[in-house]
Formats: sequence, C-alpha cells, structure tokens
Amino acid sequence: MSAPNRKGMGMGDALLVWLAIGFIVVFGGGTYAALHLGSWMAGIAAPPAHPIDLIAGLAKGRVPWPTEATVVVCVLAGVVLALTIVVLVAWRKGASKRARVDKAARYLGRGKSLAAFSEKGAKATAERLGVTDTPGIVVGKVVSTGQKFIQSWEDLSLDIWGPRTGKSTSRVMPAILDAPGAVVSTSNKRDVVDGTRGVREAVAPVWVFDPQKIAQEEPDWWWNPLSYVTDEEKAYKLTQHFSVGSRVPGSKPDAYFDPKAEDILSSYFLAAALGDLPITQVYIWVTEQVSQEPIEILREHDYELQYKGLESTLKLADKQRDGIFGTAEKMIQCLKSRNTLRWVAPTGDATVATDARRQFNPAAFAASQETIYILSKEGAGSAAPLTTALTVAIAEAMEERAERSGGRLPKPALFALDELANVVRWAGLPDQFSHYGSKGLIVMGILQSWSQGVELWGEANMRKIWSAANVKVYGGGVAEEGFLRALSDLIGDYSYINVSTSSGKSGSSRSRQEGKERIFDVSNLTELDRGRAVVLASGAPATLVRTMPWYTGPHKEAVEASIKRYSPRPEEPAETVPAAATVNPWVTK
Repeated sequence: MSAPNRKGMGMGDALLVWLAIGFIVVFGGGTYAALHLGSWMAGIAAPPAHPIDLIAGLAKGRVPWPTEATVVVCVLAGVVLALTIVVLVAWRKGASKRARVDKAARYLGRGKSLAAFSEKGAKATAERLGVTDTPGIVVGKVVSTGQKFIQSWEDLSLDIWGPRTGKSTSRVMPAILDAPGAVVSTSNKRDVVDGTRGVREAVAPVWVFDPQKIAQEEPDWWWNPLSYVTDEEKAYKLTQHFSVGSRVPGSKPDAYFDPKAEDILSSYFLAAALGDLPITQVYIWVTEQVSQEPIEILREHDYELQYKGLESTLKLADKQRDGIFGTAEKMIQCLKSRNTLRWVAPTGDATVATDARRQFNPAAFAASQETIYILSKEGAGSAAPLTTALTVAIAEAMEERAERSGGRLPKPALFALDELANVVRWAGLPDQFSHYGSKGLIVMGILQSWSQGVELWGEANMRKIWSAANVKVYGGGVAEEGFLRALSDLIGDYSYINVSTSSGKSGSSRSRQEGKERIFDVSNLTELDRGRAVVLASGAPATLVRTMPWYTGPHKEAVEASIKRYSPRPEEPAETVPAAATVNPWVTK
C-alpha cells in the first residue's frame, strides 16, 4: 500500500503511548497544582511535596481536600478545554489545506538533503554566477518543511503537466517574473503575455510574435527568417524546422520524397538569402518548379553542389519531380497565410532592405534584457515552423554571445518553452539540452505528457532529454500508465513497521515486521492534487512541493495591473490595434 493510502502509517502504538503519557502529566500535574494552591488559599498546612506521599495522604484521608482546590481544578479544566479547542481548530484548519498526498511528504526530500536547492544554496550558486537579482526559479515550497525549492540559474528543467493543472500560473509566469536577463516565452494562449508583459516592460522592451492572432497583436515589427541563413548549413537547419513543424505528430516521413524536398528547400532558402529576397519567393519557386532564378543565384555565389543538385531535380520525370515539389510545398504551407506573412516578409512595396518597420535581430536581443513572446496554435495552419525557427535563431545567437563572453552569458537567459511539442517543435533540442545550462541558457521545457515528447523526438531522445534535465517536475493530470510507473520507481519506496497481535489459550503475543512499499503508486500520481508537484532533482531525493502561483508572490499587484491593461474584458471581444494600410505584393487577393 502506497504512503498516501496507508492508514495510521505505523504510528498507532506510539500515538497511544504518547496519549497515555499526556493524560498522566495533565491529570497528575493538575491535581498536584490544585491541591497546593487550594491549601494556600484556604490557609491550611501545605500538603506533602512528594507526589507519592501526596497521593497516599489523600487516599488515607490524612491530607484534606479544601473547596478552594476544587475551584482551582475547575479553572484549570476550563483552561485545558479552551486550549484543546484552539489546538483542534488550528489542526482542522491546517488539515483543510493539506492534500491527500501530503502524508507521503515525510518519506521524501527535506532539510539537508535539499541543501543545493534551498534558498541558501541557490543564492550561493547565483553569487558564483554573478547574479544578484534573484537566486533562481522557485518551483514550490517543500510540503514537509515549508522551505523553498529553488531551481538555480544553471539548472535546466523538463516539466510534464497535464491540461488545466496550473502550469502557467504556478510555473511559467513566476519564472518569467523573476528572470534576471532576457526571456523567450512560447505558448498557445495569451494568458502569460497579458500577465507578465507589464512587469517585463518595466525592465526592457517587449516583443510579441503573434502570426495567428492569439493576442490580437499587430505586426509593427517583423523578423526575416532568411536573415538566419548565412551558409548552406544554416539553410539546412531552417529547412528542418519546416519539415518537422509541418509534419503530423506521430507520422513518419517518406524515405524518398521528404529528403529530396528538404534538399530543394534548403537550396531555395540559401538562394533567397543570397539574393536579398523575401521568404515568400521560396514559395513561388516551389510552386513554379521550373524557375532558373535560384540556380543562377547559387551559381553566381559559387554554391556549385547546390545549383547542380537543383538542375538534376528539375530534369527528373514529371511524376517524380511533382512528388518532390508537392512534398516541399506541404512543408511550407504556413507561408500561404496572410496573417503569418505580415510577420516574416516585407509589406506594401517594400523590399527586405527598405521595409520601414523595426526588424527583430536575434543577436541584438541576445545582448539585452528584453522579452519576446512567441505564440502559435497547433493543428492546421500552424505557424510552428516559423516559431521554432525564431526560437532556435535566438538560442544560437545566445550561444555565440556566450562564447564571446568567456563561455557563459553575463546574465542567464530564460527559455520558458510552454507547449514545447506544439508551438516549438525543436527536433534538435535533445542534442543541445545538456550543455545549455553551462552557457547560461536556462531552458524550462514543458510538455503535457510523456507521449508528446516521444512523438516529437522519439523514445530514445525523449529519455535522453529527460535524463539530462537537472530538475524534473511532474504537476499531475497525466494518465499514461507506463510513464507514471517509471516515475513511481524513480520516487522509490518507504519502510514501515507492521505490528500484529494474536491471542490464544496461553495468552497474547505481539510481533513486529518490517515492510516496504511504493511511496507513490500509479493511482496516486494520476490523482495528484492540484497545487502539488513532484520534483526529481540531480543529487537529491524526490520531493513533494506545494506550488506557488503568481498571486501568492511579490509580483501580485504588478501582474494584476498588467492583466487589467492588456487582457480583453470577458464581455468584450479583443480589439486589434490598427496598423498602417499596406499591400503585400507577395500574396494575391
């Protein structure tokens, strides 16, 4: 029987003993005090000081019991009763705040075993890293002691929280609010933007990338994805984001057409970047199939293998070529969206060089304390390829700055990647994850389930990133038996003493037997109470924490002001801020 389900927890005998001792102390001490005080009040000789002599004298009638002693007993009884009521009320009040799983906290991490993740330990790490703003990201308060469990500014984390379990209010928003450096936040909802934007704007400028109008933001700035493409390797990486981001979760790529489509897209991205053309030109080339322009650009810049590869593809049989270009077109479907294009291509008559709007520069962002919110929806029409490309471009710019700064960013940058498998389908993250912490890129990846990660990365890579995370947080709401059983194994066992009594003709006997059971079984983890999370951290035992939503922290008023300013009222539709009227020449009406 798991710890939360075990009644008594092996404490029944000890409890009876302590109750008996308490009764003797209260009854005996009260009688002793009442008789001495009553005798003094009555003006008679004091009773014997020794308790045994006193009891013997009362029993034999040699020690009188004055009326005043009875009055004292009544007063003392009233005081004890009042104190008992106060204690019971306080206990009941505390019990109402306790979750079903809190019984298990005594068998989990506490005290010195969590020294590295305590406030003192996290502050020491922060000071070593030169961070004075905050010690780290507060994951929650340890249920058994009340001490804070803090993820330091070199710890990477992977969270699994089911839907509607409070991850935004308890995990994402508090982390963003306490971040000392730049912040990259991804989500498929506007709540994090509305709640933290006002706070982050007080630190540095804020960017909101909203190609699917989740926050109803207008594009008064833009990012050119082709600015990332500086050579053939970067072109291939950008292609991978479109390939993975456009793929239906769980589906497998075609062994022939997908690699061929990726090859031509990579060459087209490179050609468009070299020619200072917008990314929309790539879509036009793909749909035309026979354009010689990208071949000429690549030949002009001495990319021989790339332009000869394109020439070879164009000479294929019609059916074969159509299959390749059809697959490529599917990968870049998001470029057909007018709303999306306003964020990644010039508007009106402008070119890449002349668009008057601010252009987002990942390198400049990496050197700042600014914040960018990257929003996208999953499903048909998702802008996930672009949101992934933008996130990765920022991460690589951060890495480059870290290398120029002695191997680590001067201030840690937070990547709060909520909806990691939907908004940011970052296929290469498992390979990058382990060394980001040492460079000051603090990745907090959040999935809704283990299977989400498996769909994106595969089982081996999901295990790889899970193992590499210094802090693993399970926030409940998941019903995947395999994952929960593995988590139960990682949390471990507790020991207990089982006392049994037997009776017979020769009398009764008692036996004590030690047993071991899981601290949490699968059902306990499935039913994990809202407001609780299980934390597995490197070098520490599993720990049960009470989560700390933003409204329990120091930023409560600032967050409420931000929500009031940016969140649309429930009874009113969100209003967009009108942008200057423009015509996009790359999209036909």
